[in-house]
Amino acid sequence: MTVGYLAAAGRLRRRGDVWPRARDASFAAAGAGTAWATPAERWGGPFTQHVVRHLVVGMAAPLLFVVARPLTLALRALPPGRPRRLLVTLAHSAPVGLLLFPPLAAVLDIGGLWLPYRTELFAATAHRPLAHGAVQVHMVAAGLLFTFAVCGLDPVRRRWSLAVRGATVLAAGTAHAVLARTLYSRPRPAPASPPPTCITRPSGCTTAATSWKRAWPW
Repeated sequence: MTVGYLAAAGRLRRRGDVWPRARDASFAAAGAGTAWATPAERWGGPFTQHVVRHLVVGMAAPLLFVVARPLTLALRALPPGRPRRLLVTLAHSAPVGLLLFPPLAAVLDIGGLWLPYRTELFAATAHRPLAHGAVQVHMVAAGLLFTFAVCGLDPVRRRWSLAVRGATVLAAGTAHAVLARTLYSRPRPAPASPPPTCITRPSGCTTAATSWKRAWPW
């Protein structure tokens, strides 16, 4: 994704257009941060380490992505034709406009934090790679959606007023602060220990083998 962005920016400059290099650096930093934080180990280890990675994936990287204005770059880099028309149609479509309604984007983003941390979902994904990956993807997508909605930098169906976007940021910040306080006062559900294996608990293998021989004597 970062390579594609830099290639599009280079294309603009080769034809004489101006595209700030600071945006290239912003997008590259966002890509590097996401690549570092996303494939982290599943829930486990120091919770502070997990929080740092969450802040990178859900807040810092989306902001750096959005200020780089990727949609504007794509619209300027694409030649006139079907791909560009499809992108314009998508950006101005009603479903995208609904998702970019700031309060709804905030609910999807902040609600996606309350759900894993204040329910059993956090513990349930501890030893399930697919579930853990789905939560990570949601954090990245929801963070991008929320940041895109409240910044309003790229051309989309509707750019909401500063009052709506500002009130949404304040409400989302309050909900995030309340969540942080509850994590200190009432810790999240702890992940269950993984089932024993021959490596982590050799006795478990012996017990399993004995039970198998009893069930299947031949």
